[in-house]
Amino acid sequence: MNFVLNGKNSMQHAMEKEAGIPVELQLMEYIRSMKEGGMQEASKEAYASRVYAKARSGQRLTPDEMRFLARTNPELYRKALRANMARKELESRLKSCRSKQDAQDVFAAAVSSISDKDPDRDMILQALRQAFQEFMESGEYQRLPESKEEGEEGKDGRGILEFVRNENGYQETYQIKGGWAAFAADA
Repeated sequence: MNFVLNGKNSMQHAMEKEAGIPVELQLMEYIRSMKEGGMQEASKEAYASRVYAKARSGQRLTPDEMRFLARTNPELYRKALRANMARKELESRLKSCRSKQDAQDVFAAAVSSISDKDPDRDMILQALRQAFQEFMESGEYQRLPESKEEGEEGKDGRGILEFVRNENGYQETYQIKGGWAAFAADA
């Protein structure tokens, strides 16, 4: 006989009451354990060593790999979280850079902020190097000017706009590489 209590059958209700965990979470855990149980022992070890090596080298881990680390090696999981946080902080700072020199300065500051005595230093440095390398290979980095001075000139070759008033009225002027050009606004 199948009774329904608040949209759940009596079996689900009994399982939740018994374990204190929603049935959906129990099912997800069961499916995960079945996937892992289906793996051969050698493939489990190969997967574990691949994930551990990936984490130690500071590479970006998938959510599944992070969950696997959390279950199997909490200490390495903590280190991977620190490296990931440092990577995300560097990536957000790099997005606000106005020149390639700024980006290199931000990277150098991030690297120098890590203590020599930090036990996770190598892993974090690898994560930062990888993030900076990815940024340098991106189109965003390629569009940046070499220095702040080049960036201030503008992409179309004009300098910064200046507004000056002459004896006849208002006039807009702007600087072009190699000289000045001005035009008067008809008012």
